[in-house]
Amino acid sequence: MIFILFLLSVSVIFISGGTHGDFKRLHQVLTTEYNKDLRPTLNSSEPTNIKVRFFLLSLNEFEEKMSKLSIVGAFALSWNDFQLEWNPGDYGNITRMFFPQSSVWKPDLLLINPYQKISPLGFSDMKLYVIHNGHVFWSPPDVFEVTCQADDTFYPFDEQTCSLYFGVYMHTELEVVLDLPARGINLRHYTTNSLWNLKHTSMTQRDPSSLKLILVLQRRSMYQVINTILPFCVLGLLNIMVFLLPAESGERIGFSVTILLAIAVFMTIVADTLPGTSEPSFPRLCYLLTAELVINMLVTVLTILVLRLHHKPEHQTIPAWMEYVKTKLLCGYKKGDSKYAVKDNNVEHGLRNNSSNVQESCKNGIGGEDGSESNIPNHLDCNVKTKREHTLMAIKTSWQTVAKFLDIFLFVVFLLLFGSTKLTAYFVFS
Repeated sequence: MIFILFLLSVSVIFISGGTHGDFKRLHQVLTTEYNKDLRPTLNSSEPTNIKVRFFLLSLNEFEEKMSKLSIVGAFALSWNDFQLEWNPGDYGNITRMFFPQSSVWKPDLLLINPYQKISPLGFSDMKLYVIHNGHVFWSPPDVFEVTCQADDTFYPFDEQTCSLYFGVYMHTELEVVLDLPARGINLRHYTTNSLWNLKHTSMTQRDPSSLKLILVLQRRSMYQVINTILPFCVLGLLNIMVFLLPAESGERIGFSVTILLAIAVFMTIVADTLPGTSEPSFPRLCYLLTAELVINMLVTVLTILVLRLHHKPEHQTIPAWMEYVKTKLLCGYKKGDSKYAVKDNNVEHGLRNNSSNVQESCKNGIGGEDGSESNIPNHLDCNVKTKREHTLMAIKTSWQTVAKFLDIFLFVVFLLLFGSTKLTAYFVFS
């Protein structure tokens, strides 16, 4: 067995071997009469068929502001050249050979939509791999930079579709035809990118002598969610809590203004990470952040107004409409929940007395039976029809009670607004 393996190895070496003189002689024979300016076809009426594959190696960067996509890739081109055929038996069984790309005909495949300048594929030191039957392989790698208009409408959950257009520049579609054995881009050697996920790729033919590469990129949004969206939500929810802070503490204005300043400073920092584009698309996240800033500004303004009501002098009369609305809502809420029912018998007795006094005074006129002034408030309408309305109108209200009621009311309103805006944003970006 060892002897047989030795014979096989020697025979393989002998078959694929060739001396330096054989290579020199073969190279001289092939290049002496070779003309790289002539298209390699025996019949000029027939096109040269070139098989094309593309290997995507990595995604360098995608700049939304500059509308620039940069990738690293390599083409795998192959065609037949009858001028490069030889008989291996005449040259020491040499079956393959390399030639400089500048000395052999090759298709002028150019990037049609470059970012800066148009340049041919490959470089001067590139080699072409030639087999004895005239089959030529050329795989030029390059860094391709193209113009790709960014669509940042759904940033940071956006998807970008970029296209690379390649075409044979110096030949018509009747002379050179590009053949695509595989319609997709080969990702066997692709290195993933930390900012973008390669969602979909395709390679299609625009016409017989040009092709189109399509890359669909999906942004990895976790960084922006953790560092931009989540802090804004936390600060917005924290600012709403100012309505739960007691007015007697004297810290409400400082707390609200501090949160508002934190949001404003944080927004200036976030502005550097957002794509600075206005046309043709504008990030909807900017609308969301601006709305969050406006809502927190309203919270600060309303906090100041509520504190003004809380510290108003007792001798200033509360407007009738404010007292009625507050009392109506408060009593209606207590009526719907038995656990909030009034437990103080003195309070209940006082309400009953006020209600009976109201009814009796409305019967006897503005004054009492003895001609003295009634205890009815000035805003009382003696045409009130129900006993419940008499009771509501007789309840006494202070400015502090009105301020506390507004705190609860505004807390509920802004909490609902906070939840609705976040729910709307979720459906918009999903």
